[in-house]
Amino acid sequence: MTSHQPSSSFAFRFVWAFAAVCLSAISLTSCLNDDNLIGENCYDEILNNGEELVDCGGPICEPCDPCENGEWNPLLGEQWVDCGGSCAPCDTDFNGVLDEGESGIDCGCDGCPACPELCGDGLLNGYEQEVDCGGVDCDPCPSCTDGELNGDETGIDCGGNNCDPCECLCDCTNGIQDGLEDYIDCGGPNCEPCAAEISWSSFGIQYLGDALASAVIVGSNLQIQGTSLTGAQIGFVIAEPVDGWSNGVVVPLNPSSLPQAGAYTATDGGSYTTLQGGNTTFQINYIDPVSGGYVVGTFQGSMQDALGNTITVSGGQYAMPID
Repeated sequence: MTSHQPSSSFAFRFVWAFAAVCLSAISLTSCLNDDNLIGENCYDEILNNGEELVDCGGPICEPCDPCENGEWNPLLGEQWVDCGGSCAPCDTDFNGVLDEGESGIDCGCDGCPACPELCGDGLLNGYEQEVDCGGVDCDPCPSCTDGELNGDETGIDCGGNNCDPCECLCDCTNGIQDGLEDYIDCGGPNCEPCAAEISWSSFGIQYLGDALASAVIVGSNLQIQGTSLTGAQIGFVIAEPVDGWSNGVVVPLNPSSLPQAGAYTATDGGSYTTLQGGNTTFQINYIDPVSGGYVVGTFQGSMQDALGNTITVSGGQYAMPID
């Protein structure tokens, strides 16, 4: 019987094919290094290189097609956004014109969006009086007589490009207290009234006491209180310091701090005060101690009930007009 052994030519071809595969793999691996990677370009389908749109515009790519930039360019002959003129004709339900069957411009017809949906699209359509405002569906357009701080006004119905200058040199939008403001960007003749806010946490639950929040000066005492919608209540009585009211005052409240005290009523009806135990720190960060003024600060600590049970209050903050 004749044995069949691989011929030398077959073995040679096998070795050569294997070597070719290995060489190809080595060659491919040697190409994939940091020096040979393709950099950002105008055909990688990624928004980069300062491009205006993907792979067009910016400093190195070809200009974007004005018929595909999502903008209305009437100077280029467009009738509406990316249509008309040298662009494709506009559809009747997207042409900036009130067509037959539409209840508003480009809305309220078969296949059209509902008119209220157009109040945020940056276009003058629907029933709008100006872009995205006015009419029956959108928010009222800003004006200098609406009694609100809106548009580019720096005070209520004053300042900005369209309204008369404000009565005072103030800016209700700059994040500082200036002019006749009662506090930062609120109160006074031009800004929105300052809000009454008080909040705190107890047993990991945060409470907002704005449902009934007030600050009042009675005689020489400052009284602050707040009630949450869930019924939790907190209140403080702070006596005027010997040197008078000032920013940065820190008041410790405990059984020996009479007539100053803190009190807390939990949602289960439990009653706690600093007069019965505990220690709470009450701080005044800002105060204008007159009726119509404003007071801002923080508080945290503990109080006890008549049986010696303790409740802890943390992260307390308040900001209130003074009645």
